[in-house]
Amino acid sequence: MLTSRRNQAVPRREHSSRDGALRVWPLRKPALAVLAKGAALLLAIWSAAGLLFMQFLDDGPIGDADRAVAEWFEDERTARINSVSHYGSLFSDTLVKVALVALVGAVMVMLVRRWHDAVFLATAVIFEATIFVISSLIVGRERPPVEQLDKAAPSGSFPSGHSAAAIAFYSSVFVIVGWHTKRPAIRVVFGAIAVIVPVVVATSRVSRGMHHPLDVVAGMLLGVASILVVRAALHAGTDAIDQEAESRSLPDRVRRLDLTRPLPSATHSPQAGAAR
Repeated sequence: MLTSRRNQAVPRREHSSRDGALRVWPLRKPALAVLAKGAALLLAIWSAAGLLFMQFLDDGPIGDADRAVAEWFEDERTARINSVSHYGSLFSDTLVKVALVALVGAVMVMLVRRWHDAVFLATAVIFEATIFVISSLIVGRERPPVEQLDKAAPSGSFPSGHSAAAIAFYSSVFVIVGWHTKRPAIRVVFGAIAVIVPVVVATSRVSRGMHHPLDVVAGMLLGVASILVVRAALHAGTDAIDQEAESRSLPDRVRRLDLTRPLPSATHSPQAGAAR
């Protein structure tokens, strides 16, 4: 009977606006330390990779092949293809990206009543953008030797910021969805979006003459790496939150990220079960 009452109390506890969840900020000192170390590491890796490529490979067969692909895309342009590539690029355009982060983040805060999801999404995009801008300026690779259909940013061609941002945003949404549901159909839909949209963005950027193929590959890898670093940072933050959870009776949704799996301690600690 006691167990049944506790189980019935969980939904009320989890959805209460007075349980203190929105007063819990996930980016604690351990999380910030992970972000700082991750940023230094990724910046070093992408800058070094770009500089080494420019020094040893860009003037050889690999660089020639990279430019040849960009030239092939230019030869295949038509009015319809240019229109499609324009809208394909918009999926990761700066203004669209900012609007989507704000919209999706606000919706997640209202639905789940915690900051973790919105912070994860925004931090992944900001983190990726920071590494992209600095590393591209350090590497300074020129744009492809073709007509460019968009205004080029001051940053270099390597890595592709649009491609990195597409991975950082759409794959982060997929990760967040996975935290909240195990339904295969929903996961498949968002998984497909996380794959298809970045591919469309990357192809569009090459088609419009803004990047070489290797630039967009480097950008997509940067997006993946950024998600891994930010996810690790949030895990570090929840570990810090967990240290004070018992005294404050914090709900599960601020003590862990993946809400589709029960905490192992929930079945072993009667006190913890009562608090949740």
